[in-house]
Amino acid sequence: MTPTKKHILFVVPDGVGIKNFLYSDIIKYLKSNCDISIWSTLPIDAFDDVKRLHQINFNYKQIVLRPEGIMTRLYREATTYARLIHNSKLKSNSIILTNWRRPNYGFKIKLLYKIAKVLGKQFSKNYRRILKFEERSRKNISQKNIQLYIDELKSLQPSNLFITHQRVPGIMPICIAAKQLNIETATAIFSWDNLPKARLAVKTDMYLVWSQWMKDEMKDYYPEIPEDNVKLVGTPQFEFYLDKSRVISRQNFAEKYGLDLEKKWICFSGDDVSTSPYDQLFLRDVAESLNDKKDNLQIIFRRCPVDFSSRYDEVFNEYDDLIVSIDPIWNIESQTGWVGYFPKYEDIDMQINLSHHCNLVVNLGSTMALDFATYNKPCLYLDYNPSNDNNWSSKIIYRFQHFRSMKNYDAVGWIKNKNEISEIVLKALSKPDDIATHRTIWMQDLVLHPIDQNSIKIAKALL
Repeated sequence: MTPTKKHILFVVPDGVGIKNFLYSDIIKYLKSNCDISIWSTLPIDAFDDVKRLHQINFNYKQIVLRPEGIMTRLYREATTYARLIHNSKLKSNSIILTNWRRPNYGFKIKLLYKIAKVLGKQFSKNYRRILKFEERSRKNISQKNIQLYIDELKSLQPSNLFITHQRVPGIMPICIAAKQLNIETATAIFSWDNLPKARLAVKTDMYLVWSQWMKDEMKDYYPEIPEDNVKLVGTPQFEFYLDKSRVISRQNFAEKYGLDLEKKWICFSGDDVSTSPYDQLFLRDVAESLNDKKDNLQIIFRRCPVDFSSRYDEVFNEYDDLIVSIDPIWNIESQTGWVGYFPKYEDIDMQINLSHHCNLVVNLGSTMALDFATYNKPCLYLDYNPSNDNNWSSKIIYRFQHFRSMKNYDAVGWIKNKNEISEIVLKALSKPDDIATHRTIWMQDLVLHPIDQNSIKIAKALL
């Protein structure tokens, strides 16, 4: 390592961090000013595209995040529940409490969550009590575990540590070890919906946020964090859309994926099964509503990268002359969920061309609305219940706190029942400027503009 250079250690808990940060221009701006190391739960071949793209060599270590001790987890889960209660009262939004999701594991874990809920109710009555027991959770982390990271960090000698998102509790021992060695730490907030959900699982010196909206949220939900420690730098994931060299011709895109050049293309972007358990029924409704227009339309289905289930197959078979499924280009071998999957670099180009060549996108409350807004194209949100399940409703989804960012904007088009699908889709195709007229204004509220400056802002913050 060059002594005069800074040395930044990227801690990458999952594949989304690779896509949003390591494939972006951040490393391009960093590599001439600092040495780079990577710790990740993912295998080293997950970073082959990073090495090739940026023409760099980096020190790499695959880490195993050790399970939390019982008291650490109990206090963490209890304070999470307490924060959800606190946040729901703060924002007068009881739906925030639905983010308390108890895993359906064995008796011991179920018991832990029951106790955590009882404690959380008590902690929520006084915000200082929440902070006290969050600190107690951290103090119960195994000193042996922390010491292992201290030894590894002493050997590596980074000047800065950057965690690509804040949601993984197993990263906290690394933060504590870094603090004891006076290594500056930073983390990025994963997405526009995370802060109300009490998903700040690590404590760092600096927090990188997407927008003033998110910075204001940090002040509301985490008033103990000094405002100077929250850096308004944007997020790099939308910069890719501005690179015109990534866009291939409509003809080449059609040939690559077996699409009909003569038809208009509608993207249906799938959700994960926990958010939208009846997503396959939504897809069926859209296909059935547009089937009589199949001479002029084609539906391109992009599934959620962590949902390679067979739940859509019946719809694909029934409407095989209308729907073309283009799978995300992610590595999914022997992995489960967001933590284990990672995107290949080609997936970025595929998603860019999907947004560029499709006329609009349809989904249930997905961030893909922002991807399409980058190209000033409308998104239609499905807002009805396609099933007979009284325990699930789109009305709950759209009452989540992050959708309040829409204010009174005409940010997306709304499909309130199946009978409206055809009419609203056809209107969005024929008069796209009449649907979601405030989509770009809404995006400017959520993502710092100009979006092509976000990588360099993040690099400067890290330096």
